Amino acid sequence: MKVFISIFLLILEAGAITATPPRGKFEPLSLIGDTQELNKVLFSDMASQNADLKKIKYYLINGETNLAKLHLSKIAYSQTKLRPIIFRYLGIVSFMENEFEKSLDYLSLPQLQLMPNYQKICTLKILNLIVLDKKRDLSNEWPKCQEENLNHFKSSHFDWLKLIVDLKLKPHQGITTKPFKGIKLISFDIDQIKMILKMALYLNQEKLIEEELSDLTSDHYQDPEIRELLGQISFRLGQFKKSYRFVEGLESPNAENIKGNLYILRKKYELAYAQFKLALQKKLNSQNAMERILPLAWFLGDWEEGAKVTEKVIASPQTQISKLTLLSAFYAQKGDYQKARQTLEHINSKSRKGQQIEVTQIYSFVSLMENIPNLVKKQASLSCDQYDLVNCWLGYQMERWDAFPLVLRREDKISYKKDWQRLSASKINEPIKEQVFVNQLDIEELDDKLIKLIPDAENN
Repeated sequence: MKVFISIFLLILEAGAITATPPRGKFEPLSLIGDTQELNKVLFSDMASQNADLKKIKYYLINGETNLAKLHLSKIAYSQTKLRPIIFRYLGIVSFMENEFEKSLDYLSLPQLQLMPNYQKICTLKILNLIVLDKKRDLSNEWPKCQEENLNHFKSSHFDWLKLIVDLKLKPHQGITTKPFKGIKLISFDIDQIKMILKMALYLNQEKLIEEELSDLTSDHYQDPEIRELLGQISFRLGQFKKSYRFVEGLESPNAENIKGNLYILRKKYELAYAQFKLALQKKLNSQNAMERILPLAWFLGDWEEGAKVTEKVIASPQTQISKLTLLSAFYAQKGDYQKARQTLEHINSKSRKGQQIEVTQIYSFVSLMENIPNLVKKQASLSCDQYDLVNCWLGYQMERWDAFPLVLRREDKISYKKDWQRLSASKINEPIKEQVFVNQLDIEELDDKLIKLIPDAENN
């Protein structure tokens, strides 16, 4: 059969050659399509990766680090010319999640030490070295970063970073006040004014520039970012009415947080809660918003929202157990005891802090609701050892009453008598008459026959 197919193909090929040009007259076949069509796979991959990088940049700006990592994982191992950008984004994601060692590892890769990539990563690399307290590497890296970015950034843009580097490498008295002495805000352009205001907030030196703020003109107030910074500075200075006037018409996450803080001061907790939730919608990783939403969610009894926000909190290794403890408390309050128990089990398996009273109290309650007697007794005992009287009482009840968890969860009305109130209130003056079933003298005579309680007269 294969032979017939081969002959058939040869006949078709011979029929296709109808006219053979003379020797030396051959011409190359005309190209069908352009370069992009000939390299369709290459260009499609590049276009796809570019699209992924655009999505990643969008997610990073909006603080959605989980989605950014998801898309980065798709292209992280692909052989592409975009790998330096991929590594740079991985460094940014790790920095945003407080994984500074991991971020520094990405930013120290050889591909990123060459120009022009180094220009784009050296400032973040400097910040990682500052956080990790690697002073020797910092002293070597900082001059190089300044030199390579000499023409890339304005020198004034490095002032804030230079100050932070000096705080780490050459701290001395008065270093935080020196940048603000003798300055005139009105003499700077808008970008420089923003930088000075941010430095004052970061270094807690708002008081030093307070007098200069009155020199700003209406042109400066047209800039939303300057108004936001002025609102924050006024709040720090205790000028709450002025702070509200600055941020009243702004809709940025920071402005919403300032409004929420002002509502808290006025004890309008529901309005403050709404402002912080709005700020979190606009910036999904707003730490300020999350730190304020959590106590308000507990205070207002919004357990569902409290659990969702707690899950989003980016915790450091030192605070991870505290985050999980709070998460288990929100789960327990909203009645999701299974998730609460799983979270508590994770705490116990990963840390010794599972023996702390905050954890054992929640654990005993969750175990009680799930009717796990042995676990209730264990956690109640651990809490009781730490002077929690409620759990001491709970442990006592569990030892005497196996069905105690079931009784607590009964939905019908439990009837009980208040005889103790009647008995404690009534006065009894009559002596108690006890019916004698066995005479005490008979008992003494019987005992006497055994051990001779009454001595015989003859022996005396």
